[in-house]
Amino acid sequence: MRNVTQMTLLLVGLAGLGSTAWGQCNTTGPNQNCPERRTISVSGTAQVTADADLAVVRVGYKLYGADAKSAYDQATGTSNAIMNALVAAGIPRESIESTSQVLQHTSGYELGQVPNPKSEEERKEHQFTATQAWTIRVKPDQAAKALDTAVGAGANESGFIQWIVEDPTALQAQASSNAIANARKIAEQIAAKSGVRLGQLVSVSQNQAPNAYAGAGFATGVVGGIYGMGDAILTTGLPPGLSQQLAINSRRVEFRTQVYAVFAIEDEGTPAK
Repeated sequence: MRNVTQMTLLLVGLAGLGSTAWGQCNTTGPNQNCPERRTISVSGTAQVTADADLAVVRVGYKLYGADAKSAYDQATGTSNAIMNALVAAGIPRESIESTSQVLQHTSGYELGQVPNPKSEEERKEHQFTATQAWTIRVKPDQAAKALDTAVGAGANESGFIQWIVEDPTALQAQASSNAIANARKIAEQIAAKSGVRLGQLVSVSQNQAPNAYAGAGFATGVVGGIYGMGDAILTTGLPPGLSQQLAINSRRVEFRTQVYAVFAIEDEGTPAK
């Protein structure tokens, strides 16, 4: 009789364990009896702005010659004149970076372009083309001076400026926080219209571009930081000895981000978090 009683108690105990296991919702296991969690999924966006603390000025030149040597000789003189002028203006050499330098045959297409197709004599003097370009990294209030100095020394293809926030960490954090708040506001409106109560944030993912633009630009490559692109200013053909600098003001830099957020729907009587 004692053995029978012990066996009965054991079976009851096992039955109780089985009931407890099936009664718990294991969202990571194969339990098909687990009810789906009710949620609201929304996207939130935000944009923050800041003053640029760095300007990257693009300068360069384009010259022609009857042969490779004459084009190269002209380029050498112009190249050194530009570099020396920038250094003399107080710009450190380490802030001036070469980005391209090319010596090549002038294309037939270019020889036949505006303002007028070149005469046979002009074609002979334009058989080769030499180009070179630099980036100059300066404080925003020094951008106009750097551009003016380079153009005055012979940089006849210049004027693109990138306005940068070098350390975007604070801007990124602020934009992310604002985007999540925007997502919650939208989710609350949906919940109110649906007659349910919005609960806690279940998950969030972020989609943000590596850089942001504040105007027309010429390139999308990332150099570092957050960007506001200045309008292109092509200075080809400007007369030498300019008496004034261009009036250039730093652009406000924008940073945009988007989040995808999932919020729980709370049951009636459960306090929202």
